[in-house]
Amino acid sequence: MTAPGDRAYLDWNASAPLRAEARDALLAALDRFGNPSSPHREGREARALLESSREDVAALMGCEPGEVVFTSGGTEANNLALASLAAGARLRCFAAARLEHPSVLRPLEALVDSGWEARWMPLGEDGCAEPFVSAEVGFGVLQAANHETGALQPVGQFRGEAEEAGLPWHCDATQAWGRVPLRAGDLGCATASLSGHKLGAAKGVGALFMRRGGRVEPLLLGGVQERGRRAGTENLPGIASLAAACACAARDRAADAAWTQGLRDRVVSAVQGLVPLAWWNGPEDPARRLPNTASLSFPGIDGETLVQALDLEGVAVSAGTACASGAGEPSPVLAALGISEWRVRGAIRVSLGPTSRPEDVDRFLNALARVLPRLKGE
Repeated sequence: MTAPGDRAYLDWNASAPLRAEARDALLAALDRFGNPSSPHREGREARALLESSREDVAALMGCEPGEVVFTSGGTEANNLALASLAAGARLRCFAAARLEHPSVLRPLEALVDSGWEARWMPLGEDGCAEPFVSAEVGFGVLQAANHETGALQPVGQFRGEAEEAGLPWHCDATQAWGRVPLRAGDLGCATASLSGHKLGAAKGVGALFMRRGGRVEPLLLGGVQERGRRAGTENLPGIASLAAACACAARDRAADAAWTQGLRDRVVSAVQGLVPLAWWNGPEDPARRLPNTASLSFPGIDGETLVQALDLEGVAVSAGTACASGAGEPSPVLAALGISEWRVRGAIRVSLGPTSRPEDVDRFLNALARVLPRLKGE
């Protein structure tokens, strides 16, 4: 066992530590107690902070400030996007892939339960979808990067097919912002989601890019906040922290990507030296992966058990998305790829961030060398 402060945190895809800049912005915003919808001075001050924050978020997302809708996080952003696309669809049919995050898959499955037709795109063993869309579907969905394998999806190809078919589509880009070059305006999608705590903002805040002129089907009914797209008084402290995190991510993206990729490649190289039969899930080409993510499978090992053993050694990793943690089932993403069962059940995810240290990698590798023989009964 290790002391509470003596740990290595390698689960950034689940949640990033709060950035110092985001903490400062959040605390400062607590003094802006006015309601942004109120006309008096206190309200105007709150409104000014809200709109300046919208500009910072839009700068990272590569869109106009008016195309940013603040939400409670990536889940709400995904649900709002899908509800809006479904409401405006000319056909009750969608095209998507089964590697999406649960906050995308569950709403799509709910549409199927209500009578919609699903056209599931084929998946390659490398963790990438094989896009196909046509005028016979109402809308499409494709994430920018996978939350478990880090596989960058072929959004450029998907955009071309969608444009040819005149098809609106949604992109869950929560794992991609701040890690790879990405602009909503270049994606060609109708909507794209962002989650604050993936970027080092406070939890409970996110944003949705909604292309100007697109139909909106609000999930929350009430006031006319967010231009009638999302009712409820805005979470100003959370939004301020999001804006600060977005500004940092935009400023440091290239340097952060180079840093995390170096650490990730060291993890993979060392693991393959320690366990020659270990498997790196995802595309073989590193350029087709998020720079910070490695999905690793170990023969003869249960991934959940390995995660727990590493936790006792002071190392935080995951066996898949945090939203499905504790379900007792293997990764639905890896299972959907049709790969060997041992790779599905023996997988863990290592994900790094800008403040990850070489010492964190050392602790992980040393802990792995200790626990693997024990778990194998050697």
